[in-house]
Amino acid sequence: MIRKTYKMINSKLFFVVALLLALGLSACGNNGGEKNSISSIERKKDQLRNKKQDLRNLERSIAELEAEIEELENGYSRGDAVLVELDTLRKRDLNHYSVFQGNLETRNQVMASAEVSGRIVELLVDEGDRVQRNQVVARLDTEIIDKQISEVETTLSLARDVYGRQKRLWDQNIGSEVQFLEAQNSVERLEKNLDVLQAQRSRAVVKAPKTGVLDQLLLREGELVSPGTPVALIVDMDNLKLSVSVPENFLMFIDRGDEVEIHFPSLDKTIKSNISRVGSTIDPENRTFRVETFLPLGHSRLKPNLMASMSINDRTAEDAIVIPLNIIQNELGGRAFVYVAQEENGQMRAEKRFIETGLEYRGQIEIKSGLEEDDILIVRGQQNVSEDQRLTLHQ
Repeated sequence: MIRKTYKMINSKLFFVVALLLALGLSACGNNGGEKNSISSIERKKDQLRNKKQDLRNLERSIAELEAEIEELENGYSRGDAVLVELDTLRKRDLNHYSVFQGNLETRNQVMASAEVSGRIVELLVDEGDRVQRNQVVARLDTEIIDKQISEVETTLSLARDVYGRQKRLWDQNIGSEVQFLEAQNSVERLEKNLDVLQAQRSRAVVKAPKTGVLDQLLLREGELVSPGTPVALIVDMDNLKLSVSVPENFLMFIDRGDEVEIHFPSLDKTIKSNISRVGSTIDPENRTFRVETFLPLGHSRLKPNLMASMSINDRTAEDAIVIPLNIIQNELGGRAFVYVAQEENGQMRAEKRFIETGLEYRGQIEIKSGLEEDDILIVRGQQNVSEDQRLTLHQ
């Protein structure tokens, strides 16, 4: 059959060569005549149209020859055997993942706020610095309090001197009890006032309420604050979590402790974690529940509000026959099949197997029936194979 086909191709090639020679001779034989006459121009136009038509016919003939050669090479390479690649089937697990979108959140995000009124005179940290709990991040103006403390200390010194004299007189039974008690009360009152003022001065600073990263300074030096005014935003970067909303029909597939994959598109990074919490309620608006996972430490590029996706293993086909999805073919009626290789008298031949499919994920699909472990599956060249076709292995 191959020889017959190549004879046909040779005859067509002979026709093409003959046609080219005829075109060349025709061109050579028309150089004379009345070049400047109208009839000569018309004849040349006719010749041009004919040659263009001949060229189109020639191109069509060449295309047909190329198609026939390609068909021969695909269908009859290495004799009448089709070149294929094989794979021996082994059972394995096929995991299916559903992907849900969310943003990173921090479990601890707090404001460092002023406790007393005053003007910011010094900022001791910059944005992005790591701070420890109770570390001073800003100082307030204490000039007024310092003056008040100085005045009270002076008055207290005098009151203590008066009290000392009154006490010595009282010990000698000299003077009235009222004078002694007034001097004593004056000292105690001034000492309490001094304690209050010193406590106020000690609070004329802004401290970090938690260990973390100072993400944002909300005020600058010279600005006024009052009690409760936020000065800095501090984020605990060691306690990040990803929270996603999952439709309620996944409730039976998800449990606390299940392993998940977290992907960060902007970083092109994927890490593994475990589900930390499964929500206890269903949102009546969108029929979803919350699933959270705490991220492991050691990922410095992760930031709050970073977009991420959580891949949850919702179904698994255990100990299954799994094959590539792209090797499955379908009959006109839609019935799916693949080809396997069977050895017969020392020659590998193709056998069609109708299959029933199951779980599918990322180009892999579970085969529920039609194939068994140790079957030799044709995974390449199957498009050129037919039932009982002889096979040649791809080296």
